[in-house]
Amino acid sequence: MQASNEWFVADAENEGKPLIVRGRLFLDTPRQSGRFATRIALVWQYKGDSKGMPTDKETQGLDLLNEQLRQALEADEVAVLTAIFIGNRTARYEYYGTSAEAFGQVVEQTFAAYPPLPVQIGAESDPQWSRYIEMIEQFAIQS
Repeated sequence: MQASNEWFVADAENEGKPLIVRGRLFLDTPRQSGRFATRIALVWQYKGDSKGMPTDKETQGLDLLNEQLRQALEADEVAVLTAIFIGNRTARYEYYGTSAEAFGQVVEQTFAAYPPLPVQIGAESDPQWSRYIEMIEQFAIQS
C-alpha cells in the first residue's frame, strides 16, 4: 500500500489541557479503496509532566514503538495510521484497518518481545472515514 507520509501538526485543548494533533494528509487512495472500513484506536496512557504531556523519555518510547507498529501494519496492508493525539496523559493513535482482529494480531506480534504495555484498543465501523474527514476539515483545511 502506498500512503502519503505528509502530516500536519496542530495545537488544541482537551479538558483545558494542551493537546497536540498530528494528522496524515492525502490518504485518498486507501480511503477510497474500501478495504479499510474499520476505525481503530490504540490508546496508551503515560505518566507525563505537570501539563499532561509526555516526558522526553516517554516520547522516545511512544514514537519508537508506534513506528514499529505502523510499519508492520502498513507493510501487511492491515491498517493505515491516520492521526495521533497526544495530551492529558494519553496518546491516541487512530488507524483505519481491514478488521480489529487482524489489527490485534499484528499488535501482538509486534509487541511480543516487550513486557505487557499499557494499551487499549477500540474499533468501530467507519467505511466513509467520517472521523478522518472531520479532523482534516477542523485542523488542516484553511478557509
